[in-house]
Amino acid sequence: MSVVLPARRTEGEPAEPPRSPAPTRRWVDAVLVAALLPLALVARRPGYLFSHSFFLDEGWVADSVRAPLSQLRLLSSSTPIGWTLLLRLVPDIGPPERLRALPLLFGVLSVVLAYLLGRRIGRVAAVAAGLAAAVAPTALAMHSLKQYSADVCVVLLLLWLTARVERAWSPGRLLVLCLACLPAMLLSHATAFASVAVLGALALVAVARRQWRRLGWLVGLGAGVAAALAANYVGLVATSNNPAMARSWADDMVPLGDGLIRAGDFLITRITGALADIGFGPWPLALAAVAAGLVALCRSRLPAVAVAVVLLAGELLAGGLTGRYPFLDPRTSTFFTTLLTVCGALGVAAVVTWAARRPLTLPLGVALALGAGVLLAQGAHRGAMQPLPPSTLRQQVEHVLAHRQPGDVVVVGWAASFTFAYYWPEQPSFAPTTIPTAVLFQVEYPDRPDLILIRRTKRPDLVFGAVREAAARTRSGRVWLVAAEAGDRSSAQVKSLNEIGQITRRPLPRLAVVDPPAAPAG
Repeated sequence: MSVVLPARRTEGEPAEPPRSPAPTRRWVDAVLVAALLPLALVARRPGYLFSHSFFLDEGWVADSVRAPLSQLRLLSSSTPIGWTLLLRLVPDIGPPERLRALPLLFGVLSVVLAYLLGRRIGRVAAVAAGLAAAVAPTALAMHSLKQYSADVCVVLLLLWLTARVERAWSPGRLLVLCLACLPAMLLSHATAFASVAVLGALALVAVARRQWRRLGWLVGLGAGVAAALAANYVGLVATSNNPAMARSWADDMVPLGDGLIRAGDFLITRITGALADIGFGPWPLALAAVAAGLVALCRSRLPAVAVAVVLLAGELLAGGLTGRYPFLDPRTSTFFTTLLTVCGALGVAAVVTWAARRPLTLPLGVALALGAGVLLAQGAHRGAMQPLPPSTLRQQVEHVLAHRQPGDVVVVGWAASFTFAYYWPEQPSFAPTTIPTAVLFQVEYPDRPDLILIRRTKRPDLVFGAVREAAARTRSGRVWLVAAEAGDRSSAQVKSLNEIGQITRRPLPRLAVVDPPAAPAG
């Protein structure tokens, strides 16, 4: 009797042939994801997002849709150029704040990617991961017109693709992972961290297992990704690292220059604060949940995914220590804190699944699931209720348009000018900035003598000069002064209005108007 031995598997071949899930299983997954998506949408409060006026940082981004494509690079200094391009695809339907549909879309899409990542462990883990992405407190708190939700999607996408490579290795799957980094880097600056983390984690696992052929593929394709990242940084990102931007983030860097004690206190405060914000209670409980999630990934034959999470933490620490990236700032690190929420959910799901196998430990699993759910729900509510920075620019523009008279002159503060340019109906012009600011452009209305833009609102002399110039230009005697809630100093503005010898009224808290002096009696 002959015995047929299986062919020896060479290094680099899949450990097990990838099997497509049965159609019924696919339908179950589709139904579960479909049930999670409305939750993610409602939790992000679309009614609030589509009614709150854009503030300064959002004005920088929104202006890009009013600029010609030839100026896109100029207006994308503080935002990835791919994000500003996608904004142009938002349909011109609905309120002016409809552009927030883009971060809302990515927030909902993150649920699908988190589910797919968790599905590599099991369906319970997939539901837990999708639910965590839907209501992650830090993700819900960052709902402005910035790329933070895209950062989350990019990180989850690359981790899911890494899990695919681990489960069934092939050069083709690795190539897909590397190719995904190319458009992602145009959409999210977090791609630089995530791509290094996932490829580095795969390389470390390959070295530990002595899979040299696999390591060769990783080095070769990884070098291509590194070259693309470098080109993207030099060509599109480096210009945003200007002194004004560095000053604005200085307080978020690790203060090594102030001594080790001060630096250590800063690190402890930021780390424990970030853990306390991910939705699983006080930071020791949150840390335990995240650790359990990393263990669950390793036990599910996904060690590179777990290592990638650890490497991401190390990269953020290195960026903060070297003063190159804000350390665990709630905005720029949303992708990492949301990932920790997903990891914590995977840890809770793993423990609950283990407890459900034994009648004796079943009550423990139920209690753990309920407790984690309550904590996450409380954190999600706090995050969702986090208000956007105050802004009344849309209301100010609407009031001026409704009540201005022929011959009126409108003076716009520096901080207000960017959001004003989005809401004001006349087409603005954009030019390289003439003052040191965090962005590289400024707003201009060269052919509109009835519009005067203050270049530096914090300079009282420039404020006074702009108001006096407006008073000299006006034919009706009325001057409107539009100011932003943040960045424009109202004291200097009001003083300048009073100095021209007329009466100041405030139709809105940040909008001032000077009426012409009353004619003398008799």
